[in-house]
Amino acid sequence: MHPLVQHISFLQVAYCSMPAVTTKRKVLVTGGAGYIGSHAVVELVEGGYECVVVDNLSNSSYESLARVQVSTQKYIPFYQVDLVDRQALEQVFRDHREIDCVIHFAGLKAVGESAHIPLKYYQNNVNGTLVLLELMEKFHVWKLVFSSSATVYGDYTRYPGMLQVPEECPLQPTNPYGHTKCTIEDILRDVYASVPSTAPWSFAILRYFNPIGAHPSGLIGEDPIGIPNNLLPFMAQVAVGRRKQLSVFGNDYDTRDGTPIRDYIHVVDLAKGHVAALQYLQKNGQVCREWNLGTGRGSTVLEMYVAFKKACGIDIPMEIVGRRPGDVPLLVAKADKAKCDLEWHTELDIRQACEDLWRWVTKNPFGYSQRGVVSTVCNPGIYDTRLVTLGHGSKFQVVFGNIGASIVDIRVDGQSVVLDGGASAGNYAGATIGRYANRIMGGSFTLDKNYVLSTNDGPNTNHSSISSYHTKRFLGPLVKTPSRGIFVAEYVLLDEQPTEFESDVLVNVIYSVDVESKTLDIQYSAILVRGGATAINLTNHTYFNLNKVNSESLQGTEIRVATNSFLKGNIISKADIATFHEGEPTILGKNMPSFDHCFVLSESALLDSTKSELYPILRASHPESHVNLEVLTTEPSFQLYTGDSLNGLFPPRSGFAVEPGRYVDAVNNDRWKEAVTLAPGNIYRSRIVYRFS
Repeated sequence: MHPLVQHISFLQVAYCSMPAVTTKRKVLVTGGAGYIGSHAVVELVEGGYECVVVDNLSNSSYESLARVQVSTQKYIPFYQVDLVDRQALEQVFRDHREIDCVIHFAGLKAVGESAHIPLKYYQNNVNGTLVLLELMEKFHVWKLVFSSSATVYGDYTRYPGMLQVPEECPLQPTNPYGHTKCTIEDILRDVYASVPSTAPWSFAILRYFNPIGAHPSGLIGEDPIGIPNNLLPFMAQVAVGRRKQLSVFGNDYDTRDGTPIRDYIHVVDLAKGHVAALQYLQKNGQVCREWNLGTGRGSTVLEMYVAFKKACGIDIPMEIVGRRPGDVPLLVAKADKAKCDLEWHTELDIRQACEDLWRWVTKNPFGYSQRGVVSTVCNPGIYDTRLVTLGHGSKFQVVFGNIGASIVDIRVDGQSVVLDGGASAGNYAGATIGRYANRIMGGSFTLDKNYVLSTNDGPNTNHSSISSYHTKRFLGPLVKTPSRGIFVAEYVLLDEQPTEFESDVLVNVIYSVDVESKTLDIQYSAILVRGGATAINLTNHTYFNLNKVNSESLQGTEIRVATNSFLKGNIISKADIATFHEGEPTILGKNMPSFDHCFVLSESALLDSTKSELYPILRASHPESHVNLEVLTTEPSFQLYTGDSLNGLFPPRSGFAVEPGRYVDAVNNDRWKEAVTLAPGNIYRSRIVYRFS
């Protein structure tokens, strides 16, 4: 099966299997871009919750949320906010007054580091929580799930015979990190005990042990900034060559092999535990309770070392060093209370955690960072209009944007060869065009019923008018580097109600950049996820200027096309333009020749045009820049437009567009209607390739 078939089928199943929620709940997730937070967001979204995420990105990456959005097909508002910044955090609550509850992950978390910079830990963890609670009170948000830690127990082996630590164990943390968690717990208990009836606080305090593993998809996992503080991520970095060897802190503890024993819990199980605690608060009114989240089984450091070596099949260099300040010999959960109250238990074991971690690491050896990939934001802290550059620093690089899943720039040997893509009104430059590209004559069509669309081209609808994709926010991208010099960026759009096309469609745009061959490959696919059959026709609307460095005009550009047959109404006519087999190319002048023609390559078409051969349709070059462009497609026609009117956003004839797609007004033509009608169970696909030399 073609990989794209597998992928779009997965998206269809994932979307259709999402549970219906009768009462929507909006959850604020602090630290939601982090390791545990991002996994919790996945579980929340799959459970039908809406999420808003705040994170200062001090030890996390926005890439985790970009991937979560693609995999769940859900938009997740994100704010780069530090909790101690009261004004910025208050704006989040103002923007999302429907927030019903908070899951609080945000905070510094390294035991060893906390011993060296305790003031920073108290400022960040404790003060940040105080600001959060004050704003929750101001906006009448009364439910909080707090991500505490088993470090609050300290060395519970001081109690003879205690092999598992229960929630009732006296708290005695041994490091500043644990003290901050303990202090926050005390604050929550004090707030709960003092509340009047008008402030119905509910708190779930979750003390979890050692989270390990990654999401089974390999899309998200732990990516610590700097040197990892935890065992498994450090081992993983040694396994992929990022670190020389693993240091085991002490082998003289009173344990079965001399190394500390910990309760290692799969991060997916842990994330589900947070959702279970949230559901408990929603069902049980005013409560303030503590729960351990763990497996109840302990493993030594050396046992984990052996388990991970088995999962990855690599011999990992290791040395024994002195004890680490603040570490205790034994920390294993007694999790019976969570099983009873929250109806939660762990389902994944150490073997699965190690295998999932290795899958994450092998797919992402440098975590969310990838060589040749640079991400920037147009406005500080605003990630909805993020730009991602693939092939950065090479002789061929492409910049993409979320709005319209646009091609913002293409650079060939340092020269920009396109008009800047953007998301301003009326500017189609570089954008994905849909749900129906090109013109629908009379602004109406009939499938199961008659559809009347807004018109924007005289009596006609062009590029879907007010429903056009060029201003829509696509989710992602999910960026991959499958091999050296190859980059892939995937965007997703759930085009749903309200829309004049009525039915809901899930659209995938996959860009592949090959630096060596200077090629950009575009693959479109779409499925119907709700409603009846709909009209569909997707394309890209990049304007090319192969001499952009020297001129804002197309003047001097030489072009040839595969055919001079074009649609004139419903009749195929011949245009005065050079084809591949003629001697002299057509040279574009300052004003002439002018084209806004739909050239016909084949009079038969399929809903999935990728079943057809990929063939060249246009070749262009400029004698001054020496840049050559070849456009290839599987589509049966293409629109060639010489940019005679660019809505004042660019000078006239400063770029030409080549838009492979289905025929003009195909939805109203019985010969071609089937090729642009997406019915339940069918998949729309097409492919476009830009090749430079």
